[in-house]
Amino acid sequence: MLINAAWEAKSKKKAICRWLIAWTKLGADEYAGAVAGFGGGGSFVVERFYAKDKGGKLTSLWIDFTDVVTGKEIDFDKCGKKALAAAEEGLDCIWEWNDNDVWGDTDEVILQADKRAALVAKKDMLYLAKDSAFFLKAICEKAGLTAAPSV
Repeated sequence: MLINAAWEAKSKKKAICRWLIAWTKLGADEYAGAVAGFGGGGSFVVERFYAKDKGGKLTSLWIDFTDVVTGKEIDFDKCGKKALAAAEEGLDCIWEWNDNDVWGDTDEVILQADKRAALVAKKDMLYLAKDSAFFLKAICEKAGLTAAPSV
């Protein structure tokens, strides 16, 4: 599973997820995983995704019930077994880094305290930017996050 993520340190104990994208490349132009982060107005987003590209440009991006590139309504469960498994693995990755109990109680995506030491700190941000892909920013934007990796 590939991952790119960042958290904003609100205090020494609390860091909110700005973005976390965990994905698997399924084929030459096909990807699936999950995305989480801050959506603004105090809300957080956690979604599975399935994407296709052509020539380095997203041609399809399934999030929830919509292909957010084409605007067509979709049934996410019809993206195929490999894609569904990758999306579920992406969700598992999100909860490896963030506290699922806090999500259940307050709908916030908050970094698990024991993971903080594994991140690179720059000012008030904590980064886990070990993997990159051309589509990361687009997925964050289309999922409704207020921040995204620059790559």
